[in-house]
Amino acid sequence: LDNGGPGTYSQLLILKEQMSRLASDLKIPEDEVYPADYFDLIGGVGFGGLVAIMLGLLRMNVEETIDGLLDVAYSVFPDVSSDMINREANTRNLRRAVEGILRARNVPLEAKMKQDSRKQTRCKMYDAIYAANSAHLNHPQAFRTYSSRGSSLNPTIVDALCATISFPSHFLPVKIGPPRRQQSFVGNVLGANNPTRLLLEEASNMYGKDRRVAQIISLGCGI
Repeated sequence: LDNGGPGTYSQLLILKEQMSRLASDLKIPEDEVYPADYFDLIGGVGFGGLVAIMLGLLRMNVEETIDGLLDVAYSVFPDVSSDMINREANTRNLRRAVEGILRARNVPLEAKMKQDSRKQTRCKMYDAIYAANSAHLNHPQAFRTYSSRGSSLNPTIVDALCATISFPSHFLPVKIGPPRRQQSFVGNVLGANNPTRLLLEEASNMYGKDRRVAQIISLGCGI
């Protein structure tokens, strides 16, 4: 899922059409079709990362995800014409909006992206969302909901989502990591606005290089 800002809404309209056709084929109500039941891996950057977590980790259907996306967009970018950008206020509003989504799903605000004790559901989808270290914008940092080879950060869901969305022109960097070793992350990963290549690498590492990929869906925002 590309980083399209609030324009990520258009990606969800495309996905909604696909899920609507699937519901028709399966002869079930559309609101009972959860993308997390039909895909193995989903990833995104920016608002695309927010959508990836809602569809995957939080196991929301497309309509619920659209509502969540619009809640965040309207909270952070109110319909008020202004030439002034208040990064501190935007950062506070973003965090509150993300926390609101988790509360609505009864997910503790301190819940980590990767948490072994998390209650198991029918969801089989793994999530990876991307941000960039403030000092190395061309080096994507993956925040995963699953274990991977090597060391990796395991931030809270709230921090990971705020980090992937926090493009520097509108938000303050998000600090992640233990005290004295915290790193600052922002959302504008150079060269990773479309994370398809990164997700293919993730799939190769997870399932093996010889495993055949049945289908790739890359949703752009149209800008």
